[in-house]
Amino acid sequence: MLKGPFSYSGNKTRIWKHHLEEVLSSYEKIHEPFVGSGVCVYNSNKGGNCIDIDHNVVTLHNGLKLPNLIERMVECHNQYFSDSSDVFGSYLRLREDFNKLYRKNQRTDESNVHMLYVLIQLSFNSLLRFSSNGYNVSYGFKGFDPDRVRRHIDALSKKEIVVKQGHYSDLPLSEINKEKDLIYLDPPYVASKFQYGGWNKEDEKNLLSYIDHLNSQGYRFILSNTFSHRGEVNQDLIDWSKKYNTRFIKMTYNAWSSRVPSVKKDEKTSEVLITNIDHIFLNLRKT
Repeated sequence: MLKGPFSYSGNKTRIWKHHLEEVLSSYEKIHEPFVGSGVCVYNSNKGGNCIDIDHNVVTLHNGLKLPNLIERMVECHNQYFSDSSDVFGSYLRLREDFNKLYRKNQRTDESNVHMLYVLIQLSFNSLLRFSSNGYNVSYGFKGFDPDRVRRHIDALSKKEIVVKQGHYSDLPLSEINKEKDLIYLDPPYVASKFQYGGWNKEDEKNLLSYIDHLNSQGYRFILSNTFSHRGEVNQDLIDWSKKYNTRFIKMTYNAWSSRVPSVKKDEKTSEVLITNIDHIFLNLRKT
């Protein structure tokens, strides 16, 4: 199983392993309009079309196509971390040098994507987080693992994976086979502690209308989302879901709580999978 070439908040590694693998493996391509770390598309049979609004995410995925990415990552790590007595200072120097290029070019690109891969692997909780000045995650006392990236490069060479920056509605529907492919949607969650990218209730309603359009056109989809999280209820999603096959999944994500004392364990989340396919997830409880 591939976990994605880089870590990303809310990635679906555990859901894939426990619930999605059996279903998604029966389709040729998995298309992800909110690709994130791309767990589903990299584990698909033949790839798929992917969209993400974050250019850093898109550049990281497309950086896998660079012929010398691994070599540049290893050289970068050796350059900054040859002195093991000051890994914290080395990390800060690497981060600042990356950010100089980031500010100069106003983005992550082919000149510094290898540096970002190294930073993510060594950062706190492997976070991908930027401010106006660039990458701003602190050191995380973690190991360097170029093989994780190498495995995804190998997968990319065997599958048709296309990742582009844009809005989820930019997904090229004409390239999706309605009988053999599936669209997997994992948007930011309105009922969540973290509002990624400013996602709000209006965004959610527009997405649900878009999914209704997909359904009316005969495309098969699965939507991951939450009905509630720590008392925050997504009533619009609850009402909308009644027209489809909706199942509860029990997952607890405690990565933050294990590292940040102020973040309590997530024990009160109603996470769901919503799909227009009737004969799947029969082992999960209906809503």
